[in-house]
Amino acid sequence: MEHNWREILFPEFEVRKSKAQKLAFIDRLRAEYGDRLHVEEGGSLVKSRNIVIGSPETAKTVYTAHYDTCARLPIPNFITPRNIFLYLLYQILIAVLFVVPAFALSFLAGYLTRAADPFVSFLATEGTLLACLALFLWIFLAGVPNPHTANDNTSGVVTVLSLADRLADDPDAAFILFDNEEVGLLGSMAYAAAHPDAKKNTLVVNFDCVSDGDHFLVLFSKQAEARPLYEDLRARTPALFEGSRKDIEVCPKRGTIYPSDQANFKTSVAVCALNYKRGVGLYMDKIHTPKDTVFDERNIALLLDAFAPRA
Repeated sequence: MEHNWREILFPEFEVRKSKAQKLAFIDRLRAEYGDRLHVEEGGSLVKSRNIVIGSPETAKTVYTAHYDTCARLPIPNFITPRNIFLYLLYQILIAVLFVVPAFALSFLAGYLTRAADPFVSFLATEGTLLACLALFLWIFLAGVPNPHTANDNTSGVVTVLSLADRLADDPDAAFILFDNEEVGLLGSMAYAAAHPDAKKNTLVVNFDCVSDGDHFLVLFSKQAEARPLYEDLRARTPALFEGSRKDIEVCPKRGTIYPSDQANFKTSVAVCALNYKRGVGLYMDKIHTPKDTVFDERNIALLLDAFAPRA
């Protein structure tokens, strides 16, 4: 049975950041998938609850997405997969935006306590700096949940769950929703550590931010290029996308940067949707802010037909 996962997830399960929210989401999926679903916990300092549907140990292809919600940020995460210079420059500017005020406040604290005992002045200076940096980390990692996650990554969750419905009878397919991607790919890292063979040899197809943009990139690692899926997608997708006013590029990941869970697996594929602007190239914006509301259902439908064509 195929579900309309968009209607199920919006709005009750769009935010999945706290433990209670994640457990409620897991219970909702367990009601649909029963014994086909299990939760694998991993990680030491930060516990991740990865949602597994099917049998990844025996599957030839594992379709994945992260289900955790990012913190709400004052500025969007801006990703330009093929303009690496611009991507790195933006990350540096974000760091400067937060770090410079931290050092300025630290200097001010030292100036205001200059007449006090040197040790007191030192504590004021270093304490202010550490407090500001701790606040910086909290805002980016554990802060207020972003209220809208249409693209990042409810779109990936909907895609994977829809594939799990369509490929329910395929023993060669399994599905994982990773936890804690937004705090450093921790869920997929824990899974890869617990399953070293999967880390090296299993074909992992990861969907992250696929509902906002008319330009798809499907990025294959070097090891994944040797799998039949690479040539199969390159042969079938041009006709599939013809007339859709959207395009897809199936290509090696070399020369691109796309930070997501596929990075923890050797034989992997990253799938994302992007917009285009002259001078910038392919880009992704809005994510990590309340403006992340674009959910183009045509994108999901095209991806389903690309990765799981109907007989």
